[in-house]
Amino acid sequence: MNSLSTDDFELLLRASRILSSTLNLEELLRFVMETAAQVVKAEAASILLLDEATDELYFDVALGAAGGRVKPIRLKVGEGLAGWVAEHREPLVVNNVKDDPRWSGRGDATSDFTTRQILAVPLIAKGRLIGVVEALNHKDGTPFSSGDLRIFEAFASQAAVAIENARLFAEVMGEKEKLATVFAEMSDGAVLLDPEGKVRLINHAAGVLFGAEPSRILGRLLSELAQGFMSVPPLSMTLGRREASATVELKRLEGKVFYLSCAFNRLTASDGRPLGDLLVVRDVTEVRKEELLKRNFLSLISHKLKTPLVTIAGYAPLLLEEPSTLNDFQVKALQTIKAQGMYLSSLVDKLISFSLVESETLDLSKHPFPLKPHLEEVLLLMKSYLEGNNARVETDKSVERLPPVPMDSDRIREVLRNLIENAVKFNPADSRRVWVEGETRDGSIRVTVRDDGPGIPPEEQGRIFQKFYQIEDSFTGQVEGAGLGLALVRRIVEAHGGTTGVSSEIGKGSSFFFTLPL
Repeated sequence: MNSLSTDDFELLLRASRILSSTLNLEELLRFVMETAAQVVKAEAASILLLDEATDELYFDVALGAAGGRVKPIRLKVGEGLAGWVAEHREPLVVNNVKDDPRWSGRGDATSDFTTRQILAVPLIAKGRLIGVVEALNHKDGTPFSSGDLRIFEAFASQAAVAIENARLFAEVMGEKEKLATVFAEMSDGAVLLDPEGKVRLINHAAGVLFGAEPSRILGRLLSELAQGFMSVPPLSMTLGRREASATVELKRLEGKVFYLSCAFNRLTASDGRPLGDLLVVRDVTEVRKEELLKRNFLSLISHKLKTPLVTIAGYAPLLLEEPSTLNDFQVKALQTIKAQGMYLSSLVDKLISFSLVESETLDLSKHPFPLKPHLEEVLLLMKSYLEGNNARVETDKSVERLPPVPMDSDRIREVLRNLIENAVKFNPADSRRVWVEGETRDGSIRVTVRDDGPGIPPEEQGRIFQKFYQIEDSFTGQVEGAGLGLALVRRIVEAHGGTTGVSSEIGKGSSFFFTLPL
């Protein structure tokens, strides 16, 4: 048989149409078997698929007398005639299997079928071996010819591509079903957005949080879904961000107070193409209410305590100015009142600082000012503190060259005081040195406060700007503190639109910096 007959060609054409029309793997394999036997007029046919994990061939589908009894058989690559075809990736025609030393006969031993002839072709898709297809015994008893091999190879080539596509489709559908199940069962709200910000998937929990029916939201923009909410920062800014992740808080504008925390996580393809965002939504209303109550309470108590403290701090020193009129007990009592009054005043200041760090908004009165006079005023007010701690602060000439920037003077003085105090307080040496330097870069001024202290371990540097966080006493020899100074620095600087940071090396001191935009 040197060329394909009209019947053969029509059979291959029909097979091609059917192979390309189904993605159901089980149906496809059964069709491949039925057609494989037909195209070469064989008594039976089988497919052995490759198990890549074990490097074995197994019978997935077998028709004719061979039946399902051969399905438990597994052949190592290289074992038997099918194993040889898999190992060498070459077709094979054997018209008398008993004369071929590669013949194993395991299939015949398990079934009532007697194999006399085999036509075997490797199934290869995209350069990868996926199995072997076999035709067993010509129905008319004549040998398999080169023409049979040619038509079988043509059919196997189409079948391999179809099987691989069906496999991939089954894997994708399986993963999709898993994702859909996880997506639907999530207790948090979940929204899948495309690169344009349109909703492609939304689970029931998210529909409840946004007060909308999920089926009516698909295809609409996220901004439409979030109508009626105030977004901080704006959603448009978040969707157009460069970072891989971002967090947005939504507050309902009307009706009952309602807060949603929205975590955006960018999804990208293997080639870097943006696929959109996965948005995880949580109801944080109760958390925000508790925070608001706590801030209001602390702010109220702090300011109420401040009034009597002013009286105590004012009268105690006045009474001590006339020691001749006081006995020793009265002097000691007034000194104790003065000292404890100052200590209580410092605690109230810390409470006020805490309420400031926790506040949602920070009112600033910004005007263009040079930094140098503010630094000089801070150093003057800290003179007794610096002398008492044997600390010396050196101001680099670069600070004087800094241009005026919009700032709230009181707040920036607080930033400078906290950074200098931090440099002194956490240095256990007998004498301390602090340097203040400045530069202009990228449309901002950058102020650096550098010390000769013990340095900060690398694992601690990302956490020291958090409130209430301090490095262990054993490392810094630190005095008592509330751990609010650096948190307050970050809060004030970020309210100005600037940034904070630190660089440090163990045993070589630390450099804290902040920037203020021009």
